[in-house]
Amino acid sequence: MAHLFYVLYLISQRLMIATIDYLERKFDEFNHTIFEGRLKTLPLRLSSARTFLGQLRYRRKRRFWGGWKYDNFQLVISTAKEMNEQLLEDTIIHEMIHYYILSNQLQDTSAHGKLFRKLMNDINTRFGRNVTISHKSTEEEKEQDCEIRSHLICVSRLVDGRVGITIAARTRVFMLWDEIARFDGVAECKWYYSNNPYFNRFRRSLKVKIYIVDNDELERQLADAVSLVRNGNKLHISSLK
Repeated sequence: MAHLFYVLYLISQRLMIATIDYLERKFDEFNHTIFEGRLKTLPLRLSSARTFLGQLRYRRKRRFWGGWKYDNFQLVISTAKEMNEQLLEDTIIHEMIHYYILSNQLQDTSAHGKLFRKLMNDINTRFGRNVTISHKSTEEEKEQDCEIRSHLICVSRLVDGRVGITIAARTRVFMLWDEIARFDGVAECKWYYSNNPYFNRFRRSLKVKIYIVDNDELERQLADAVSLVRNGNKLHISSLK
């Protein structure tokens, strides 16, 4: 009998990886049952990033009379880690709470402030969920900024084998293009454009500043980036990654 209970437990905890079809079905289900159909459909994306389970990405614009307007939403779920279905569902709901708050232009005290916690606790009580403030594994990930921004990124291969990145300020990109290539200890440079929020954590540089990063993680985060080439004082998209 104990073995049977253990088998049933394993079945209930079966691990899975999200698909777009699954996200669409769950978004529609939770929108109807939890959010009373108030959420508009939005782009649903998969990511190979290991730094988060789920994200709500967005753009924000400062209003003339003050405050921010949020739009261009994307709900992103990582496929880098297998999750049991309950955790995957709770992750989707977590991001849908963010979407509900921002798409309705509601003000909260912080990213997981009083309003978020009130909605989360209400959902957990009414629907038997276990949505939490954060299911991320590091302090860096908890503080991750999910706003979609444009980044001009120099990836430097150093002579000692390490890899580093520089996020160039737009007004300094050509100066940095020249100076990083000549910088002591840099063996090779490649430039990319990306709007991946992962790069928000790095400050934009006015002078040479190389942040050492994990090469495998960097390759995952650059998966959707485009390579750049320079022609004088103009940048163009390269046909080669």
